[in-house]
Amino acid sequence: MLDPTGKINQIDRFDYCRSYVLPGAVVTNIPCDRSQLGSYGAHEYARGLLVETAQQLGARPDQLHYTDDESTCAERWDICRDPDGCPAGPITLSVVALQLAVPLDTIRVTVMWFRSLDDGGRHEGWRLSIDGWPVPEQDRTYPPSPRATGALVARQHRAAAEARWRGRPADHPPARTADPRYRAGSHP
Repeated sequence: MLDPTGKINQIDRFDYCRSYVLPGAVVTNIPCDRSQLGSYGAHEYARGLLVETAQQLGARPDQLHYTDDESTCAERWDICRDPDGCPAGPITLSVVALQLAVPLDTIRVTVMWFRSLDDGGRHEGWRLSIDGWPVPEQDRTYPPSPRATGALVARQHRAAAEARWRGRPADHPPARTADPRYRAGSHP
């Protein structure tokens, strides 16, 4: 079970023992394996997220795109709780965007985590969205392990598919155009 408070760092020593290698057909902007000394831990997390999510869904991994950036509260209204922004220093923002092929469908998963070093954790968090729709009950301070995140995505995907099958509206609509990076041909 995931931590309901979202305050426990759920990456444990077993996550550091795994090494994820991406299949050759995956389109990515980071190295496909851990073959270089001193490679980034965030890249290993991103690769693990794609591999574990694909395994949980029984899907074929297609794309992985990793970015990190520095922003301010005024630039990122979705991070800061203050509607007018605040004087916090730079906020480090990392985003992993995945695309997976499941039978008769494509799933797009985005995981974002952010942190500011100068405000005591006020701007610190982790967010998950599936097909451009946020999974609000999964906003938390620390990210769960790639395996736990893959299980979360699989659970959300199955619940939405079951709701569609039973004729009930899903928790989120199936539209896939919410994230402009994923329009046809616009993403590497």
